[in-house]
Amino acid sequence: MMTLFATLTAQLHHAVQQLFPQVEKNLLQAIALEAPRDATHGDLATNAAMVFAKPLGTSPRAVAEQLLAALAQQPALAKAEIAGPGFINLTLQPAAVLAELGQIRADPAAYGRLALGAGRQAMVEFVSINPTGPIHVGHGRNAVFGEAIARLLHKAGYPVHREYLVNDAGNQIRVLVLSLYARYRELFGESGEIPADGYGGEYLIEIAKQLQARDGAKWLALRDEDTLVAELREFAVNACLELIKADITTLGIAFDRYFSEHAMHTQTQRMAEAVGLLRAKGLVYEGTLPPPKGKDIANYTPVELTLFKATAFGLPEDQAIYNRRGAPTYFGQDIAYHYDKLQRGFDLLVTVIGIDQAGAFKPLAKAIEALTGRADIYHPVAYEMVKVLRHGEPVKLSKRAGNIVLLSDVLAEVGADSFRFAMLGVKPTTPLVFDLAKAVEKNMENPVFYAQYAHARLASVARQAMQLGLPLPPTQPAFGDLDPAALTPAALAVARLLLIYPALIEQAARALEPHRLATYATQLATAVHGWYAAEKWLDEAAPAATTTRLQLAAAAKAILADSLGLCGVSAPESM
Repeated sequence: MMTLFATLTAQLHHAVQQLFPQVEKNLLQAIALEAPRDATHGDLATNAAMVFAKPLGTSPRAVAEQLLAALAQQPALAKAEIAGPGFINLTLQPAAVLAELGQIRADPAAYGRLALGAGRQAMVEFVSINPTGPIHVGHGRNAVFGEAIARLLHKAGYPVHREYLVNDAGNQIRVLVLSLYARYRELFGESGEIPADGYGGEYLIEIAKQLQARDGAKWLALRDEDTLVAELREFAVNACLELIKADITTLGIAFDRYFSEHAMHTQTQRMAEAVGLLRAKGLVYEGTLPPPKGKDIANYTPVELTLFKATAFGLPEDQAIYNRRGAPTYFGQDIAYHYDKLQRGFDLLVTVIGIDQAGAFKPLAKAIEALTGRADIYHPVAYEMVKVLRHGEPVKLSKRAGNIVLLSDVLAEVGADSFRFAMLGVKPTTPLVFDLAKAVEKNMENPVFYAQYAHARLASVARQAMQLGLPLPPTQPAFGDLDPAALTPAALAVARLLLIYPALIEQAARALEPHRLATYATQLATAVHGWYAAEKWLDEAAPAATTTRLQLAAAAKAILADSLGLCGVSAPESM
């Protein structure tokens, strides 16, 4: 499908390459085509002249004047003008707008679909919390962003694999098993001591009851911790994963694979293979590190470790791959896991990860670059945590989980749609305050209600037309059946947003910023509500104008549903 956005973008790219062949082609991606903030400036605007002025060593207006001459040949344009320092404002022919509405109607799901991912396999790894208990609301934000990124990349043409890394190879699993064993002993009336850094949530009592039901008193006399961990680790991890999967399912998310880190280390040679490749490139060596910042140097004893030469990539310090006990560090485990991803054929690796772990981004990115020779493969997406309120007051922590606000409790109260839309309301690196009371309100102050109501309002128009006996417009109406005069300012405000939808998909996919979809859905809903209030849509005395408005309403309904769907939010037909 060649959208109007694609046609105009191709025309701009062609004009730039013909007029300025000396400009680097990679700058073409910086060209934006979007709706101007002021509707009096036209239907679309482009920054093309601003992008190329500096490389050409001339003024933006001089570049814009040359581009105007090329754009004048585009039949879809009624007018092109230079504004401000060099922006180009474009006014579309009404016929072009109507034709684009028909294209949306002909195949709504295809509108905005791109081929950015041609030839590349994408993996989105998200959630990936330690399998030691239920999900808290902050990790719910991770889940929402990860799923929205996966949907967005699929829309942009990538084959997408969703993966959850089960962190079951570290010391936290030992602590989990010993915490579970303490609860297990308590069920038999014996004292059980949870480790000082253990897990005290009441959910472990329920898991201990499951163990008791399965094995009775089989483990009661066992005291050797290593044996306990070896025998009960799988049961403990799987029981906690079931708690996590229940919340994931409630959010409407399905992973293609739950990848066991423990299995990778015990059943494959990925760690040794990755380290061997880096060593062969001269990027792994045995050496010592300076004392950690803030540590008393007098008490620091350097130990020879296996190190990745991160300083060769401009980082301030090399990174340990194995710790003092010879076990893989978190950094080492990450190298092995991402090497495994590469070996499975994925070459776009997206990981949604807490911003508190941001320090690990750069060294891992450099290790992946060292393994592949490419810097465009690994893309971490950091997110801030969530503060949960009710009527402005902090929500109490969960007794069942010990010290967190459970995602399951929040979803039970507000629903998946409201939670998803709220989590995508701002950039992931922006701290988010989520008020449960506002999230359940059925009014226009609730963002998800506002957007869904716009869709329901658009759906109601078709029902009203049928009740009046008015024919619904075909997906490809004859131009003579339409009335360009029906494209009033309020109607054009809706149409402009529909025309830039492919641009939004491209920009959001390149930036891995699905929150732009929620922003767009809100903007489109605002335009729809404004159009609905501004004029009468159904007029039996003006069939061409009514058909035109119904055509626009149907197209807006399809795109609003698509944008909400990419957010993982439903689009109800009535409310």
